Amino acid sequence: MHEILIENLDKIIEQKKESYQEDIMKFKEIGHQFLNGEITSAQFKATSGGMGVYAQRGGKEFMIRLRILSGVLDLETLKLVKDFTREYSLQFVHLTTRQTIQLHNLQFDDIIHIMEKSQEHNLFTKGGGGNFPRNISLSPLSGVEKEEAFDVTPYAILINKYFLSRMNTYRLPRKFKVAFSNNFEDTANATIADLGFLAVTEEGRNYFRGYLGGGLGANANIAVPFGDRIKSEEVLYHVEAALSLFVEEGDFENKGKARMRYILRRMGQEDFLQCYREHLDRVKKEMKLDFAITEELEAEKDKKFTKTSSEIITEPIRLSSSCVIEQKQDGFYTVVIHPQGGMLRTEDYNNIVTFLEQVPKARVRLSMEESMYIRNLTEVQVQELMEITKDLRKTTRLSRSICCIGVPICQIGIQESQLLLMNILDYFEERGLTEDVLPSLSISGCVNSCGRHQVNQIGLQGKKKRVGDATEDAYTLFIGGKTSEVNSQLALEYGDLLASTIPSFLYELAMQLKEKGIEFDDYLIRHPEEFNTIVKQYQV
Repeated sequence: MHEILIENLDKIIEQKKESYQEDIMKFKEIGHQFLNGEITSAQFKATSGGMGVYAQRGGKEFMIRLRILSGVLDLETLKLVKDFTREYSLQFVHLTTRQTIQLHNLQFDDIIHIMEKSQEHNLFTKGGGGNFPRNISLSPLSGVEKEEAFDVTPYAILINKYFLSRMNTYRLPRKFKVAFSNNFEDTANATIADLGFLAVTEEGRNYFRGYLGGGLGANANIAVPFGDRIKSEEVLYHVEAALSLFVEEGDFENKGKARMRYILRRMGQEDFLQCYREHLDRVKKEMKLDFAITEELEAEKDKKFTKTSSEIITEPIRLSSSCVIEQKQDGFYTVVIHPQGGMLRTEDYNNIVTFLEQVPKARVRLSMEESMYIRNLTEVQVQELMEITKDLRKTTRLSRSICCIGVPICQIGIQESQLLLMNILDYFEERGLTEDVLPSLSISGCVNSCGRHQVNQIGLQGKKKRVGDATEDAYTLFIGGKTSEVNSQLALEYGDLLASTIPSFLYELAMQLKEKGIEFDDYLIRHPEEFNTIVKQYQV
């Protein structure tokens, strides 16, 4: 019987460091073979992805993905990344839609040094890409949100550490994504994950609702509900059952159809869930994985949300900003910082870290919207941080759009997604439209949906399109996507638009919303013909 002692996970990971260091040394040899032209880009990627490293376009510079467990950042890690930006003269850090940090434009030997240095600080890149369990997504407000069922942070961190402790044992068909959401809003996207857990409280107990077989990209799919409520202490059984099904039924031959969602489609929902239950029964017989979350296991537990005398003010400050969220802990707030396209300039990053060094109670989370959530701040600290980040923070939903890294950095990207976002925002600014009328966009440079364009109200997927005698830069328009426990749905395709005309299309749409004084989702319901008419004017 396989038994995992949850309280020993940190010790197990520490013991794995020697093995992971050997992996780094082997990877170093492979990297130099690639640089010397002895192996192909595809051969390099077969190893590099699993180490959280990818060659950038051109194959001369590289990016590394730091596995920030569920986006929970401590001060030590923040300062370590700050050191990396200084040592390698990095212009920015990229906050990703998987709640990690990516560093770009590095030489290969710099990558190796970063991997080794990070491991010394219990920060890993193993499984950051490739056919491994990826970073587990987590609702960024878990633990402080007023409307949450319960804090799911310790579960996400525990499963993440469980994966790390066993990373070298996995032989999966493709990547495997797990999500933990703290309420029905599903801000961790549990309903579109390979395996998702959504927190509910019933009869005074904490449970999860489970979801299986979701995923974005080619042939995207909404996950199907498991049905039975899941006891919180049994989540590891479900993780192992899903992995067991994935390995036994997954396609190891055809990479394009190797995700969990293809098993679901092949079997059909009823047979898929029955197969899953059989794997679950087997796992429960063969493994001992029960555990209980205790205070000692929690990744973040502020025992006392109290203020010092210097933090107490006689009159509460009126905080009227979409970037400030009132926590369930009385008198404390979270500030949301969203750098444009997730590209956080080094100067701004360093200013934030310097601020955090003076605020010991503050905690940091990364979100799937490429944002940084700085939690547990008093009113005075909120004002200080708002002043420090005044040139960085975005005031409209449009300016807080989600955007993948895109060309010219991404090796497989098709379009310059970051450039498109910049052009859109410049277009609106030049015309003086500063009101918050459009929802945020989700922009992906290719079909891979790194920008999550398939589950946003307005999504754009980069492509090349033949128009007349020329090949043009274009994007497929997606409309109406959303995630929630009640009604997750994939966006519908609305044809292709030239990249050059997208700013004017969005501006015309925004002017209609402003004139009518309604939100975009209401506009789609009340004025579908007008919307279709506008879109047709720009379709190619």
